[in-house]
Amino acid sequence: MFVQSTLTALSLLSPAVGLQSESRHRCAYGDDCWPSDNTWKLFNDTVGGRLIRSVPSAAVCHAERYNANQCAIAKSSWLDSFWKTNQTGGYAAMLWEMGESGKCFVDTSVRAPCDQGIVPYYSVSVQNLEDIQASVKFANEKDLYLVTKNTGHDHLGRSSGKGAFSIWTHNLKGIEWHDSFVPQGAPVDASGMPAVTLQAGEQWFDVYQAAAKKEVLVVGGSARTVGAAGGYLLGGGHSPFAHDYGLAADNLLEMSIVSADGEHRVINPHSDPEYFWAVRGGGGSAWGVVTSVTYKTHPVPQTLLIGVVQLNASDSSSLTDLLAGSMKLLPKVTDAGYTGYGNMDQRFEAIFLKPNGTVGSFNQTFAGFFNLSKAPGIQGAVGAYPSTWNAYLKTFLQDPNIGTNVQDTSRLLTANVIDEKAEDLAKLIVDNGGKGGFNFIGKVNNDERDNTAVNNIWKHSHALMSISIDWADNATKSEKHKKRLHAVMMSKNFTKIVGAEGGTYINEANP
Repeated sequence: MFVQSTLTALSLLSPAVGLQSESRHRCAYGDDCWPSDNTWKLFNDTVGGRLIRSVPSAAVCHAERYNANQCAIAKSSWLDSFWKTNQTGGYAAMLWEMGESGKCFVDTSVRAPCDQGIVPYYSVSVQNLEDIQASVKFANEKDLYLVTKNTGHDHLGRSSGKGAFSIWTHNLKGIEWHDSFVPQGAPVDASGMPAVTLQAGEQWFDVYQAAAKKEVLVVGGSARTVGAAGGYLLGGGHSPFAHDYGLAADNLLEMSIVSADGEHRVINPHSDPEYFWAVRGGGGSAWGVVTSVTYKTHPVPQTLLIGVVQLNASDSSSLTDLLAGSMKLLPKVTDAGYTGYGNMDQRFEAIFLKPNGTVGSFNQTFAGFFNLSKAPGIQGAVGAYPSTWNAYLKTFLQDPNIGTNVQDTSRLLTANVIDEKAEDLAKLIVDNGGKGGFNFIGKVNNDERDNTAVNNIWKHSHALMSISIDWADNATKSEKHKKRLHAVMMSKNFTKIVGAEGGTYINEANP
């Protein structure tokens, strides 16, 4: 059924994105097939003049695009995720602006090189459904290299592309709350449920702020400016509330989408169950351009227990013991309903959350961590305090890796893998210079798992372990290549330890 579902969903797309035996080169800027200036002008008229010549976010600090005021803002806001995501050609990671060899940096001189990198050449700042349809149809007609971008957080770089044409959904805003939402085409006796419809440009920080006023909870991510209705959801979307309510994809009730033939489709379990299955975790940039999504909403917990573990090791041998010991404790704490995020850079530190938890239950569940803190060569602290979801948003919600060149290599870890391979995984971290982390810790609710395209390994996973690489903006091509080879080697080592049957969270995989 699953293979059939995928093929059926793909068949809805135009031949331009259909299944083919060989990859084809789509038309990009600089190719002979690239539309003429007059053709672009005529197209611009069809989208209300919203066609933008998109450039890298540091372009205002260089050459003919130099603007002193805008450059000053860019320099002061370079690591500000809100500013970065508001830039047409801005991306969370510089890697996806500059690519392998591009140069356009905010900290170099006015006369320093500033090329296009892999920022799309043209973008349409879409304001409505009709803008998206016109853009998709134009790209289809001209066989253009087409990408879609909201915030530019994509770890796999799917929202940028050298010489591409981009649909920029960032300014397509809107939040609508429903007391009793019923999907289109549902049986007449179908019961409604509390829900929220988000337009494609909404970001989690704004959604959470609006939800707080309505005193409801929306299952979303732990980063402020990630889009709430795009690649995050299409890849599954882990969440601090995943133990109780599942992944973001599990909470999707309906999606509005423009498929590659330019048609607007409303997808839900009743209108098109196979297509709906595919968009619930089947991956971004594959099924069409999302225009809006509707999620279930849930009651806000009365309290949110926040637990903190901070443990340090005196040497590499103790570090291996610390990391292996910490990993082995994760199945117990996640089975007890805790979710969290962790760092293993020369230590183990993590934050854990549990709705309506108590300090007493935390002390019992985390007894193993208290004992580990007293082991030879290890020291640190373990503790918890009652808080609220709103306080968590204000204190802990953030956007890591802005302005970096970070790329992840990751695997989801099952209880069996943790129990049998914790020492091997710990050695992998230590051999990597003691650098790694957990992008998510938790045992998710899997009630909807068989109704989604999310990797089945989520049914058994307790943590998403990640090893990252990064490089300076001025790194040479050979230095970048060496780092990437290292990431590939780490990924292969992951597979040797976890097994070929393992998997990962597609949004945080190795590109």
